Amino acid sequence: MATNWQQFLELALSRDMKSSDRRIEMKANSALKAREDWLIVGMFLAGSVSFMLAFLTDSIDEPFALAWIVLVTAACEVLSVRLYFDGRVSVSFVGVVLAAILFGPIGGVLAAASIAMTGYVSASRNPRKLIFNFGHGTLAAAVAGWALLAMGVTGTNYDVKEPLGAFIGGVVGASILFLTGGWSVSAIISVTSGRSLRTAYRENFAWLLPHYVVLGLVAGGLAVVYGQLGISAILVLALPLLLSRYSIAQFVERTRENVLRLERSNDQLQHAYVEIRDMSEELRDAYTGTLESLVTALDVRDQETRGHSVRVATHSLDMAKMLGIKDEDELLTVYRGALMHDVGKIGVPDAILLKPAKLTEEEWEFMRRHPALGYRILAQVPYLRPAAKIVLAHHERWDGDGYPRKLKGDDIPLGARIFAICDTYDAIISDRPYRAGQSPDAAFAEILRVAGTQFDPKVVEAFEAAFPRWREEDHGASRKPLYLPAWRQDSDAPGRAAS
Repeated sequence: MATNWQQFLELALSRDMKSSDRRIEMKANSALKAREDWLIVGMFLAGSVSFMLAFLTDSIDEPFALAWIVLVTAACEVLSVRLYFDGRVSVSFVGVVLAAILFGPIGGVLAAASIAMTGYVSASRNPRKLIFNFGHGTLAAAVAGWALLAMGVTGTNYDVKEPLGAFIGGVVGASILFLTGGWSVSAIISVTSGRSLRTAYRENFAWLLPHYVVLGLVAGGLAVVYGQLGISAILVLALPLLLSRYSIAQFVERTRENVLRLERSNDQLQHAYVEIRDMSEELRDAYTGTLESLVTALDVRDQETRGHSVRVATHSLDMAKMLGIKDEDELLTVYRGALMHDVGKIGVPDAILLKPAKLTEEEWEFMRRHPALGYRILAQVPYLRPAAKIVLAHHERWDGDGYPRKLKGDDIPLGARIFAICDTYDAIISDRPYRAGQSPDAAFAEILRVAGTQFDPKVVEAFEAAFPRWREEDHGASRKPLYLPAWRQDSDAPGRAAS
């Protein structure tokens, strides 16, 4: 059985019909529709020219027999079996190859035109499909007919004792018809789907070539029978093909209910998947909101660093994206790690945390425990374990002289290396109980000075690129935590404040 080109063209043109309203509103899609229209018109013109040239390059010796074969071909198309959704199967392809073998390009184009017309009347009723099917069908049939004519294998006088010419003609004609039609339909699929022409052909047609070659051999065999017995034999041999059509129809009808049931189940599964995915995203955002609420509570405790965590988290995301991090989970980890970097200070007494003067060495030793304490707090929660590694390493140095583990170079997680620069920048320009904040330019100069010792030089390069924008920010303005991080929204959209 031959798979009708309609099922592939349906995917391309029906998509266009269903979304035409959107394309009118969108300029890019309007251009796409224009390309489709030009391709359809071009294919129609090519087919029309081929149709006319076929009559100029050959003549008809047996019009009555040709008329019967064209009618049988059209009947096969009318009796094509509709599959479960958009596709159809028929044996009309054999009629086109047979007509091209017996009558050359004239027979091929007439049989192909009959398929396009009967397909329009009995199935699609879509003028765009009619124009395209007529164009690519008659073009392919004409090319096949001319090739067979040039090879000297056309005619109605085949001898059953020497059938080789008919079989060669069948294989060659079927291959040309298939390849010409396949690449033509692949072109329209490529335009509508955005895939490459080669990909569209490989995915939809390449695997069908052996199937159509076998059908070409069937057409060659029918040509030999016609040469011996005439048109009556062709009509008799058409009966098994029609019976096979009946068998296919019975099989399709009996399995249709199961296929439709599976399709409904698939739709339900897809719907459930979307709901679960949306719930997962809402749950993740709720987690983030909970973290932001906790950070707000910490800020209330330490009024001098109020807003520090949110500012640092925002800048860390900015630099992470500049360094090429695109994965959503990685960005979320950077955001959470930066946001929660000081959670370990919960275990630092107020006498140390809020001391209005410089800390003693003993007090600093106590303060340096907060990364490890923060790690232990966050690592208890499975979804926070990746962020906990950033918290543990956020005071490490590029040269290995940091704490608590004295990690060095690339052994320090990238999120911690990003955070370290953002944290230092914000700390320098912010007021502290024991000193006033400095200018952004002073912070910039200091970070460049310790690049390669305290900070990763490559991350410092990203900081240099971001600094002109950061310098223009109003550092004193109150920043609310982002319930939805900025990277989860449109690039220009502000974050939604946590409620």
